[in-house]
Amino acid sequence: MAIALNMRFAAIAALLVCSLRADPWPLERLFSRPFAWGTTPAKVTWSKQGHTLLFLWNAEGRRFMDLYVYRPDEHRMARLTNLEPVDDPINRPAAEKDERQKQYLEPAEGIGDFDISHDGARAAFSYHGDLYLVNTSGTSGQDSPFRLTRTKAAETSPAFSPDGNKLAFSRDGQLFVQDLRSAALWQVTEIEGEGASLGGWRWSPDGKHFLYTVRAGAGRKLLLPNYAGRLVTANSFPRTLPGDPATEVKTYVIPAEGGAPVAMEPGPWGEKVFTFGTPQWSPDSRWLLRTAVHPNLKQAAILVNDAAGGKARVVAEDKDAAWVEPFFAAWSPDSSRILFTSERDGWSHPYVVSKDGGEARQLTRGAWQVDNERTFGHEPQWAGDFIYFASTEAGTAERQFYRIHPDGSGKEKLSSREGLNIGIVSEDGRDIAMMMADVKNPFDLYVDGHRVTTSPRAEFADYPWPESRLVSFPSRGDGKPVAARLFLPPGYRPEERTQKPRPAVFFIHGSGYATSVLKQWGSYQELRYVFNCSLVNKGYVVLDLDYRGSSGYGRDWRTGVYLHMGGPDLDDVLGGVEYLRSLGNIDMQRIGIWGSSYGGFMTAAAMFLSPDTFRAGASFSSVNDWENYNAFYTEQRLGKPQEYPEAYRRSSPIHFSSFLKNPFLMVHGIVDNNVMFQDTVQLSEKLIHEGKDFSEIYYPEESHIFVRDETLIDAFRRATEFFDRNLTQP
Repeated sequence: MAIALNMRFAAIAALLVCSLRADPWPLERLFSRPFAWGTTPAKVTWSKQGHTLLFLWNAEGRRFMDLYVYRPDEHRMARLTNLEPVDDPINRPAAEKDERQKQYLEPAEGIGDFDISHDGARAAFSYHGDLYLVNTSGTSGQDSPFRLTRTKAAETSPAFSPDGNKLAFSRDGQLFVQDLRSAALWQVTEIEGEGASLGGWRWSPDGKHFLYTVRAGAGRKLLLPNYAGRLVTANSFPRTLPGDPATEVKTYVIPAEGGAPVAMEPGPWGEKVFTFGTPQWSPDSRWLLRTAVHPNLKQAAILVNDAAGGKARVVAEDKDAAWVEPFFAAWSPDSSRILFTSERDGWSHPYVVSKDGGEARQLTRGAWQVDNERTFGHEPQWAGDFIYFASTEAGTAERQFYRIHPDGSGKEKLSSREGLNIGIVSEDGRDIAMMMADVKNPFDLYVDGHRVTTSPRAEFADYPWPESRLVSFPSRGDGKPVAARLFLPPGYRPEERTQKPRPAVFFIHGSGYATSVLKQWGSYQELRYVFNCSLVNKGYVVLDLDYRGSSGYGRDWRTGVYLHMGGPDLDDVLGGVEYLRSLGNIDMQRIGIWGSSYGGFMTAAAMFLSPDTFRAGASFSSVNDWENYNAFYTEQRLGKPQEYPEAYRRSSPIHFSSFLKNPFLMVHGIVDNNVMFQDTVQLSEKLIHEGKDFSEIYYPEESHIFVRDETLIDAFRRATEFFDRNLTQP
């Protein structure tokens, strides 16, 4: 369902001068579920005791996630739920009740969050706002999920007590507990005050208390209009904007049976700080571990609170002249020490410090970094006598898995396969679940070397996935090396300079901090990767690069866009242009560029700031004015607009749209709650006033990442036609 403005539908065949092939598969086949590449397993979780592994998956390649169990002792996987056929009118989403919207529903996501009892015998999960229990034995016909609640109020985030006899969950912004033996139900918290809301919470390991966080104050709310129904609706949602103060966050400890909460001291910067994740109990239930980022975003601290009295102390602190990387931190099994990662030497490495503070011990060193985020990895784990982690030591395009003793001795590589190897270790360190991928295979789950899932469908092998090469070239700005992946259309070899020149397309990955140049099928985002492969199979050379700000390249690369996004990172892209020129077999008059989110922003920046370089640009879900984006992300890179107005001006493409010369396509979902639709609307209005020729495609029921098959097919078809028209005609 798309609205296309100013699209010129001439007969494409009559305009072609560069001979392009037809992709072996039409877009309708590539982007109709079940996808050929399947569905990646997610949220792989071990039980605290024993060796029961739970994960979410769809074995048929659809979007809906069900719960699966694997037992390494038996080498047996079992499906625990089959909820997709279930129809429950009482909790039917609003879109399903609207006569118009229900014609265009997005594919259901399935189970989102679950918990496993410490002994691994039961799992709890929330589905459509109700709670379910299921035994994990996986016995066919005997272990169907048991529905614990059926209410209009949403119950979410279930968590078993350590003894498995109680289940905590949130409802209506409060914390509740259900006794699974006596059926008693009680409310634990009583959060009051305008705008105050329950944040994260955890059982203490002895089951006697909870910690929980409260976000105070209503904060800013924005409207998200939806035009797809008979009446226009506009739901509000919380959103910060650059210049807004940090939200006040308070932490409490309360008896599990309810009672008077004890407030935890906030630390040296007060309660208006940026926090990430939920505080962690020490294994002995005596201490809380918290992390905080100063409102200026240039300092971060690790705090330990006395759970009984609330007193806080700082045990580690980092500073950065640009913006500090928030700490990852975790307890040692004996509650005496804290594991954390820091960029103190310019690269993210693991450190160990006493819970009382003092000098921290650095465990690894080198011009590589430990992976401490979940985009392509898993946080480090301390299990038994070892600390386990994935890192880029073997190269930025790989993630290999290691373990090391807490004193820094005995580092051992546990993975051997080239590509991405992300380990999740059982509590005692006996078993390792590994998410593995390489250049020919998407992620799948292995345990102790045994393959557990096979996500690609049989037809995956029938599609001619193009060959690619890892390359490097100097940035146009400072000459620093930029890592890239060059996708080769059939018959093309970069070293053969006498070939007929080919058109090329740059792909700019999103997020601004992710990584895309990997020895992995699917790379940064599978749908975008597949579209790139479709372009390559038509005859386009595609260049995908890890521009300034991308993760995996150390602190200096991470902060390289400070006070100027669309500056050094755009120079990296333009260095790629010179690299393609040096090959001698690329038609430099037929260069296109596209990307989504931050990649859309970079596309707009390239089309406006280097207007003669790219013959055509397709910008998806783009930030065009950084004053419209959220406070934390934007202020990390640009500071507050009150203090650095010039940084916002020079980083926002909307201020340079008058330089546009070549065809420009904007694509956006109207109900995008990440990069608001207003960014494209405002740029559109400015381009109209400037008399520029441009095209727009809007998707009324899509958010930031498109999920409907028909949208994916339509958007990628229009983008393909856009490149074909503009990169192959005279």
